[in-house]
Amino acid sequence: MVNPEGNTITIHDTTKLVKDISSLFLSETFSDVTLIVDNERFFAHKVILAARSSYFEGLLYDGGNEIEQSELTISLDASPDAFRNVLKFLYTGSITISPSDLDVSLDLINLAHQCTVTDLEYALGNKIKSSLSLKNIYSILNTANLYDLVHLRDGCHSFADQHASEIIDNCFEGLSQKSLITVLGRDTFFAPELEIFKSVARWCQKNNDVAGLVVKCVRLSWLSVTEIVSTVWPSKLVDCEDLLQAIAEVVDVKPRKYKCRAQLLSGVNLATSEHKAVVITGRRNITELLAGNRNIGLHADHDINPSEKNGITIKSATLSLLITFI
Repeated sequence: MVNPEGNTITIHDTTKLVKDISSLFLSETFSDVTLIVDNERFFAHKVILAARSSYFEGLLYDGGNEIEQSELTISLDASPDAFRNVLKFLYTGSITISPSDLDVSLDLINLAHQCTVTDLEYALGNKIKSSLSLKNIYSILNTANLYDLVHLRDGCHSFADQHASEIIDNCFEGLSQKSLITVLGRDTFFAPELEIFKSVARWCQKNNDVAGLVVKCVRLSWLSVTEIVSTVWPSKLVDCEDLLQAIAEVVDVKPRKYKCRAQLLSGVNLATSEHKAVVITGRRNITELLAGNRNIGLHADHDINPSEKNGITIKSATLSLLITFI
């Protein structure tokens, strides 16, 4: 296609370019290297792979010098089918997989990460994140942590924040130690700390908490002294020294080491009756304040007087992270 642009023309023929390069996928034509995965052989072309992946660039052009071997055994944690799909994406920019086959997607995103095929990794990550549920988040988060898939892990963490109570009710069943530690380490994984401890205790009954790292993620100083003495101490999961430290923090003898957990609600107005907010102080039109109405004349207000502390004070029903005041 020719488009006039002043005194120049731009010629586009990307469709045929993609078609021609795609035709080389698994083709012996012009192939200069054979890649072997689990005894299965794949014809390939060094320059195409190196141009599309920094992993293959380092493998095939060590230090900028093209390797002489015509056959290479690929030592990756991957099946031949997954490797074929990654190769197809490198040659064609497109692959087709079943949206319901989670295991295939997880194998593929792991291999895409190992081969530094970033576009494929992110596309698969977005696809997997869109299918997150309480049934599959555990296996997905475990995979993300095992292979350090940051993009996918962040999506799992956001989902966990939104479904903290359900995940706690399931006693974190299916989560690896590393995955559970990353979840409990989040300030926005919001739930009563006592319920978190009880679920952690049940998780520890079925799993090996190496070095007690999971239990250490429970923020004991945000429990009451009664809860520590009646629930945590009898479990024998926490050393007496750590219990005393937590109690000292609860009674303000020592400063708390950890922040209090709070829910993070994006784009939500918490100052409404719907969210059980209560106006403690204010002046005119107080009832309109919690109605979420921004029309002129339908608002609460107060006089600004530097010598007085009175203003509009709203009590939220739950601890929350406030990003914007409007």
